[in-house]
Amino acid sequence: MAIVSAIVARDEIRLHSLLDRVLRLSYRWPVGEVYVDGVRVSARGLPDVSGRACLVAHHAGVGVVEELEDGLRVHLKPSRLLGLEELDNSPFQSLIELRRGMIMLRTGQIGSPPLNYYASDQLIAASCPSYLLGLRDAGEKITPPNTEMMLGLEGVRFKERPTRASFELASPPRLSDALETLLEELFAAVKRSVARRCALLFSGGIDSSLLAWICMALGLEPLAISVGLEGSHDLTFSSRAAKLLGVDHLSVALTEQEVAQKCSYLLKNIPLSSMMDKALSVMIYEGSRHAALNGRRQLVSGQGADELFGGYMKYLRLVESGSSSAAEAEMRRDLEMLWLTSIPRDYASAALAGSLLTMPYLDERIIYNVYNLPLEFKISRGVRKVLLRAAAKHAGVPEELVAKEKKAAQYGTGIERVLRRIQNYGG
Repeated sequence: MAIVSAIVARDEIRLHSLLDRVLRLSYRWPVGEVYVDGVRVSARGLPDVSGRACLVAHHAGVGVVEELEDGLRVHLKPSRLLGLEELDNSPFQSLIELRRGMIMLRTGQIGSPPLNYYASDQLIAASCPSYLLGLRDAGEKITPPNTEMMLGLEGVRFKERPTRASFELASPPRLSDALETLLEELFAAVKRSVARRCALLFSGGIDSSLLAWICMALGLEPLAISVGLEGSHDLTFSSRAAKLLGVDHLSVALTEQEVAQKCSYLLKNIPLSSMMDKALSVMIYEGSRHAALNGRRQLVSGQGADELFGGYMKYLRLVESGSSSAAEAEMRRDLEMLWLTSIPRDYASAALAGSLLTMPYLDERIIYNVYNLPLEFKISRGVRKVLLRAAAKHAGVPEELVAKEKKAAQYGTGIERVLRRIQNYGG
C-alpha cells in the first residue's frame, strides 16, 4: 500500500506535526507528492498551511493524484499505486477527494485499502493505510468497507453503498460442484488482482500453497517469501513446500534482536495490543520489506481463508463440542470484523515496509460463493478447510501440502515466543 494523508486544520502547529509524521513514515516509497490547496509544492519549506487543505501521497506508480478544478482526487487502486496496468481490473480499491474545508472518502469491498479518519471543529484528516495519523487516543476511526463519507469542520456524513443483496443459496450444492466453482473464482481473482512479478507471503500451508500454484498456472512469476526465526517450523517446512511446488523461494531468518527492533518500530506507529498482533505485524513487515528489496512492490497474502473455510482451531472445538451453529456464527462474525482488525494492521505493516498488500481470498465473488455453504464443506470429521483442500487436490497441489495442518503463523514462525520472552524479562 502507498502512504497517503489528507488534512485540513485550523491549528498550524498541529497540521505541521501531522505532515512531518507522514513524511517521516513514507521514506520507503519512491514517488512523493505534496499539495497545498490543490497546488503541488515541495516537501521542503512548506508555506503557511493553517486552515488550508494539504495532501501528502507516496507511492510507486503514476496517476495516483488527479488534479480537479476545485480540488484533488487520490486513486487508491493497485494499477495506479504500483504503475501496473495489468492490475486495472482489481476490485480492491478506495478513493479520497480533498477540497478546501472538505474530505470525501470512499472505501471499496472488504480487502480494499483501509482508510482512517479524524474529525473535529479544528481538524479533519484521513489516511491510508489506517493508523498513519497517530491520533488514536484523540478519536481516530476506521472507515467501514463499501462506505462513502464526507468530513467537514462542521461534522461527518455517512452513506453506505449497496453491495450484493444476499448470500443465500438457491439449493444445497454438491461438494464437487462447490470446489469447481471455487477454483474458477480463485483463478479469476488472482488474474484480476495479482501482478506477474509479485511476492507471496508463504508458509507452505494450504492457503499460500494454493495461491502459489494458481499464480504459476496463470504464467505469473511469484517469489514466495517465508519469514521466521532460524530453525522455526515455518522456515523449515516452507523450504520443502517451495521445492514441491517449484516456486522461487526466499527464506528470511530473523534473529531475536531483529524481532525486538522491528516490533519496537511498529509499536510506535501501529496499535498492536495483543502478542499475536505484534508477531504477525513483524512477519508481514519483514516479508514486505524483502519483497520491495527484490523489486516486487506487491505482497500477496492468504488473509481471509481461515474465516471463510473454517481454519481456526476454535471453530473445530465448537463443532466437536456439538455447537455447530455457534461455530458458523463465530466464522461469520470474524469475517465481518476483518476490516476493523486484521486488514488495517496488515496493510499498515506492509505499507511501512514499502509494499502493497493484496488478499485474493477476500475477493467479493469468492466470499459470495463460499459464505453460506454448509458447515460440513468447511469442517468435517476433525478436518478443517475441507472445501479448500478438495479444491487444491483437484487443481494438482502436491498431496503432502493438501493434507498439512499448519500451525498459526505467530507460532510457526517462532516470533511470538521471542516476544513473550522479551516481555517476561522486561526487554
